Amino acid sequence: MNNEERILIQRCQQGDRTAYEHIFLKYKDMVYNVAYGMLSNVENAEDMTQEVFLHVFEKISQFQFKSSFSTWLYRIVVNMCLNERRKQQNRDLDSTELKEQYERMRPSVNTPEEELLKKERLNQVQQALATLKDTHRTIIVLREIEGLSYEELATVLKCSVGRVKSRLHEARMELRRRLKKL
Repeated sequence: MNNEERILIQRCQQGDRTAYEHIFLKYKDMVYNVAYGMLSNVENAEDMTQEVFLHVFEKISQFQFKSSFSTWLYRIVVNMCLNERRKQQNRDLDSTELKEQYERMRPSVNTPEEELLKKERLNQVQQALATLKDTHRTIIVLREIEGLSYEELATVLKCSVGRVKSRLHEARMELRRRLKKL
């Protein structure tokens, strides 16, 4: 964490609304992307993004600078999304939107046929992701979509780097098995 970010967080801890706005603008996309990756629904991800920032601003006084702010924020997003997924277990989740949304953000240079095949494959990946247990889905979203390092994952998930590697391997193997069934 650089000194500028530390000062910004300290200002938030003192109730500075402008600092809150800067933190929100800096991290809103990251929070949304993790929420969307875990909840697979645009509306739920938008709602979760708002809920996360409300929670963060209520609890920012508890941030002690022992880890980076982004690691603390990832942990909050993951925990709140896992809680939401538990609430939704009996509801049918729309699992086709995640990769399509990510793909809309990137420019396309493929032929229409290639795009169709790509969308079909992405849809299959999202369907398979939606069926993974929460621990597997979380680690895949944070590593493969958000690009967290093993060390960052260990901090966010509160486990050793070795355990992160093991969980990631298990999650990838399970995802492969489910993709083969599709």
